[in-house]
Amino acid sequence: MVKEMFSSKSHPKNIQKKGSGRRQFLVLFVLFLQLALTAAAFFFLIEDTAGKNPPYVLPGLALAAILFLILALKWLLPLIPSFQSDNSGSKEKIREELEKIIQSTPSPVIVTDSSGKALVVNKSFKDLFGLGSLENYCMLNDERFSSWELKDIFSRVLLGESVSLPETWCRLYRSDAGHSNGRVCLRRSFIPVRDGSGRVEKVYVKIEDCTESTKREEKIKKERIRLRAALEGARQVVCEMHPDTGRMVVDLKKTDGEFAEELDTGNMTDFENLVHPEDREHLLQHIKDQASRQGEHFKHRFRLLSGTRDWAWIQFQGKAFSLNGNDCTQLVGTMVDITGEYENEQRLKDSESRYRSIFANAVDGMYLVCTDDSVICVNQAFADILGYDSPDEFEKGDKAKNFSRIYYIPRIRETRQAALLEKGEILQLETQAMRKDGTLIWISENARALRDEQGKILYFEGSLTDITTRKKNEERLLHQALFDHRTNLPNRSFFIETLEKSLKKAAEDKNFFFGLLFFDLDGFGVVNDSYGHLMGDRLLLEVSQKLRDHLPADDTLARFSSDEFCVMAVGRGHAEIKEKAEGLREMLEEAFVIDGHEISITASIGVLLYNMNYTRGEDMLRDAEMSMLQAKKGGKNRCVVFSSEMYEQKSKRTLMEKDLRRAMDRDELSINYQPIVRLDNSRLKGLEALIRWTHPEHGMISPAKFIPLAEETGLIEPIGDWILLESCRQIRNWHKFDDSLILNVNLSGKQLEKAGLEGKLYQVLQKAGLDPGRLNLEVTESMAMSRMDYNVRTLKRLKYMGLRLSIDDFGTGYSSLAHLQRFPLDELKIDRSFINTMGLNKNNFRIVQAIVDLGLGLELELVAEGIETEAQLNQVKDFKCHYGQGYLFSRPLAPLDVEKIWLVPDKQIDLETKQPQIKQLRIQAAS
Repeated sequence: MVKEMFSSKSHPKNIQKKGSGRRQFLVLFVLFLQLALTAAAFFFLIEDTAGKNPPYVLPGLALAAILFLILALKWLLPLIPSFQSDNSGSKEKIREELEKIIQSTPSPVIVTDSSGKALVVNKSFKDLFGLGSLENYCMLNDERFSSWELKDIFSRVLLGESVSLPETWCRLYRSDAGHSNGRVCLRRSFIPVRDGSGRVEKVYVKIEDCTESTKREEKIKKERIRLRAALEGARQVVCEMHPDTGRMVVDLKKTDGEFAEELDTGNMTDFENLVHPEDREHLLQHIKDQASRQGEHFKHRFRLLSGTRDWAWIQFQGKAFSLNGNDCTQLVGTMVDITGEYENEQRLKDSESRYRSIFANAVDGMYLVCTDDSVICVNQAFADILGYDSPDEFEKGDKAKNFSRIYYIPRIRETRQAALLEKGEILQLETQAMRKDGTLIWISENARALRDEQGKILYFEGSLTDITTRKKNEERLLHQALFDHRTNLPNRSFFIETLEKSLKKAAEDKNFFFGLLFFDLDGFGVVNDSYGHLMGDRLLLEVSQKLRDHLPADDTLARFSSDEFCVMAVGRGHAEIKEKAEGLREMLEEAFVIDGHEISITASIGVLLYNMNYTRGEDMLRDAEMSMLQAKKGGKNRCVVFSSEMYEQKSKRTLMEKDLRRAMDRDELSINYQPIVRLDNSRLKGLEALIRWTHPEHGMISPAKFIPLAEETGLIEPIGDWILLESCRQIRNWHKFDDSLILNVNLSGKQLEKAGLEGKLYQVLQKAGLDPGRLNLEVTESMAMSRMDYNVRTLKRLKYMGLRLSIDDFGTGYSSLAHLQRFPLDELKIDRSFINTMGLNKNNFRIVQAIVDLGLGLELELVAEGIETEAQLNQVKDFKCHYGQGYLFSRPLAPLDVEKIWLVPDKQIDLETKQPQIKQLRIQAAS
């Protein structure tokens, strides 16, 4: 087969024999021609020497002869039979040698023709692929090589290209495969083989089994990856340093990119550019020192220029050794970026320095104490707090050996140490400490135990603050919180605390009995208004001192509010408690002389006797106050003992309050209007809006019952706002009958005193579309005088808005002419109590006449309320009173009845014409 591969089909032996004579003739002819050319060259040489021919002829002929000789030899040598015979033997020998070489090659080799048919196959190839007979074996048709894309590769090789394929894992489908699962890693080479004319006629295929080497490389690669991962996980890179050259080699890349993958300083200049100037000399010296101590581990820190062009602190650790056993020593180890740790370390050092500075200069006293209670150190503030000149003086004293001796209370010394050992800290411990001179101070202490890594207590650290001043202030504030600052009597909080203790004692001791005397000073407000608040405070001091002198030491006296006091009286029974109450009342009837003024006051006292049903002090105070209010309502200057009936009345009042709160939502409230009539012509001057409450169960409830309740509970404000808006809308609607009608609306004390009244009235007038001059606001005489200065300013602002103002129930209060003239009034309404008794009491007659004269003198309009008889009407007419209001003219009427009776087209209808209709309405109302 080798002979066939290397034999030439174009030169058979029979052709050589037939052409041998022709070749001999050609050889002789060429030799003769060469001889002629040589002779011509010599002839021209001789002539040239004689100077007959040009100088360039000889070189040209010589060159032509040489070239011709070379071509002749090349062409003639193969024609020479002897030479041809020798050449053929050499080729045959070469073919045999090549076949031997291919067969002995350890790598699998196959030589195919251009179609892929096998020409030469060595044993390694046969064994690798399990080939048996090679007859008609074509590599291109072998399915095992289907994934190799051989057709494309052969096409490239036949064009003269050598093709080398990279290592690839392939599967050998052989039962006797030596490799695991028949998988091998192959490197494949396809080389073109050319014939004598240079044409590619064969393909040389070499297969290299690199399975084991690939596995080793992959294993090395995996080990390298694991090593890289381990170093990167430890934030380290491998580094080499050469002490002589300053070369630094970093061959592993960090994941965060702080160092280059193949950092190589190369020379000393590069080294100096990478290492911080302040660290270079020290680092080089350290490298040289370590190089002389081979095998010893080292660790060194320096600054290196990172990939971000910032200086990073590096820790280089490893050891020095000789490479290949020669004298060249280098340092090999790992580098890790410790910038963060270094900065933290510096911060820790700075923190420790600051801590030492803070400890020494802290405002609070600070200390360190061992577990055996001996002092390690204290600062200057600690020494100052305890009265020592310096920390050294305290640390050298006796108390430094037993720190707990600074505490005044022995129990604190024991419990404090136990708390530190058990809990590890104490917070805000407030106790007394003893100074160097023996004086006591109050301190506030915080302390904690500092432990080592095993949890063992190393020492205690703590701080002290001198709180003596604060404690004194707290005592003062506590006294202020529990005692009245004017009279220095216990206040309500202190009294309730004492009352709770008495309740517990009474529940345990049946022989212990007590009662409460809750009293209010009658007429104290008049004293403030008449003499001023300073005189009122003086009176309270006199009253409190008189009560102290009158009460025994077992009783507790407290002041609750401006003029309310309460006594917890201890006695043997009900009679003794009542006797104490009467004694206090009679004592307070005696006049007090202050700055030459004789002031008389009385007291309304509510008496509550203890019984087993009471368990809370607040409940007792509630019932005692209820009995005091009952004494007030009963005429003042009296003692009233609490009874269950009072509680029932209180319950009824509470239920009424609850129903009143829901009355507006249920539309139970309504407005009636009572006419105000001109006395000179009996015409309608205006109407007063009066609220009515129709309860679903109790029917019509008198305003005298629910209006005071509304004022006490604050419901008067929403009710008053509703009356204002609804009545203004109603009077505006009635202006279509008579646009001169004036609406009178009562203003409560809550409404008058609340800020923003002007704005609210302005909004009401805007919504109703009513002229301010058609709204007359009525305020009672006592209400106007309660906060006279404030109310005068408020009423003046209302007057400036254009509203009319009226004093209602005039004559029942305590106003004087001097005070009355300060108010910007338009009208006075004489109280019905004077009108009703005018014919029976001459004094009331004169009072009515005086009020009318006063109003006329002040140029005010006058309205007589409560006119019910013709005699009363005629009398007020004689007094020149302007207007009248009362049942004689009309009861309060519903809006529809007002329209039917009073608002008719004919405005000239007189009172006598309306009387039958009014009389009929009275009958309907009575029924």
